[in-house]
Amino acid sequence: MMVLLWSLIATSALAVGLLGERYLRIHANRLSEKLTALVERLDVYANYGKLAALRRIESEETVAKLREQVAAAEAEVKAMQADADSNDGTAPMVFHCADRVPRSEGPLWYVAVEAKDGTAPWTGVKHYALVADTPDEARKRIQERHPSPAGFAIGPALPLILPDR
Repeated sequence: MMVLLWSLIATSALAVGLLGERYLRIHANRLSEKLTALVERLDVYANYGKLAALRRIESEETVAKLREQVAAAEAEVKAMQADADSNDGTAPMVFHCADRVPRSEGPLWYVAVEAKDGTAPWTGVKHYALVADTPDEARKRIQERHPSPAGFAIGPALPLILPDR
């Protein structure tokens, strides 16, 4: 009877051992799968980190290029402002004379006339200097010289101040 009892205890111990081993194997497999998923997730996050670093570098390069463009544009604006300030209030230096008979009385005026189409004998803008009592009179005399409103754009008469040289 002792043998039977010992064999029953041994068989029970073997069954408990097999059940425990099976439970531990299933638990180890689950933990192994979780570990694999976490490793894959870490790889994804590492790739995100690399991508973010690459994007940061690209963004910094773009910002540097844009800053260079802004600096160049600001320098260009400052140069244009300096040119405008130095030329401010000065009339063009080349004029066409509209008066054949010199008049010594009255202020000097200059009027810009722009050729609008191909029928004009020139292209661009011509500046006329003339003596007149009023700006309207100066503009009227230029309109008599260039009567076609379709071919020419006549600007306002502005006072002509000659530079001292």
